[in-house]
Amino acid sequence: MGLFSKLLGDAGEKLLKEAAGAVKKAAAEKKQAQTNASKPDTWDAPAAEPSWDEPVSEAPAFSPSGDSWGPVMPAEECQFNYGGTFAQYFDHVFREDFPQYRLEREQVSGDTLVYTFWQGPSKALVVEVLPQSSARQKLRRDSLRAGIPYLRFYHNHDGWWNTRSYVDRRVKAALGI
Repeated sequence: MGLFSKLLGDAGEKLLKEAAGAVKKAAAEKKQAQTNASKPDTWDAPAAEPSWDEPVSEAPAFSPSGDSWGPVMPAEECQFNYGGTFAQYFDHVFREDFPQYRLEREQVSGDTLVYTFWQGPSKALVVEVLPQSSARQKLRRDSLRAGIPYLRFYHNHDGWWNTRSYVDRRVKAALGI
């Protein structure tokens, strides 16, 4: 018999079991809250991760328009069905869909581009198009410190298609239009 049982009898034992249960429940809730809090906050991410290893039976050739992620290329124009390089694709989308901005493109390296959207004499947006393995952070920090909106697109992230609607939606949101 435990100390509570000796002092309080069966009521003490019952109280001890209830307290232990409450502690276990609180610990489980705390762990669940930490797990939820540790998940990265993603913008425009799908609600659930697609399962890349499940076989797709009789999948259609294209997924619905507007999807910019998943194992099947969307029917919508995207970086991979455009018919040119990723640089030509982003040039095409930015120049056609945002003609009201003066656009400058700088090729930082063979696989990294920086686009600057100008509105009059002011920088309206900085966009980096780079490989997912890039560790570049300076331009992002400098832009945000200067109060200039910043975006990045990865041109080689498996399963992300950079559909035109996705690129447009993100650029418009960053520009506030």
